Amino acid sequence: MENKAPLTTAARNKMAMVNGLILGLLYIIISTGVNLSVNNMVMYYALKTVSYIVYMVLLGLFAKNIRKANGGYIEFREVFGAVFVMLLIAGSMIYLYYYLYMFVIDPEFMDKMKAATLQFMESSPNISDDKLNETAETFDKQIAESKSLNIGKSLLNFLGTIVMDCLFGLIVCAIVKKPKPLFE
Repeated sequence: MENKAPLTTAARNKMAMVNGLILGLLYIIISTGVNLSVNNMVMYYALKTVSYIVYMVLLGLFAKNIRKANGGYIEFREVFGAVFVMLLIAGSMIYLYYYLYMFVIDPEFMDKMKAATLQFMESSPNISDDKLNETAETFDKQIAESKSLNIGKSLLNFLGTIVMDCLFGLIVCAIVKKPKPLFE
């Protein structure tokens, strides 16, 4: 391993910002493809799960590249700082994209999801009509709420998403960290 000088905090953050932009853009592209499968709920949720796993793997690869640029070694707090920056930027892009997607690109997305969910539930023999009606009412309420922009609730949802991503990011950081040995 070559013995390069460690990155400065500014250089590491700049690299993390660029990686966050790339990560966000890639996830947006993947999510657009996943959203096209909303008519099949099993496929939709399977693809959502796979896309999130790909998102975390890419996060790990970007964190590993930062470690490599840092001379092959990086402390946990340094890599977590970079991962946090990446998640914040990518998460912001993704959150804004979903609003754009729901209101501009495909305003009927929630209606499609409601129809697909009800169709899936109808195919199950153990679901009663009452349960179907209750699910339909719940979707109607969610669709009505989504059409009114509530900044406080949106910010709370965004922060919750960032916290969940950071929990997975901690696992990525624990895998990627590599402290410099005391004696070489």
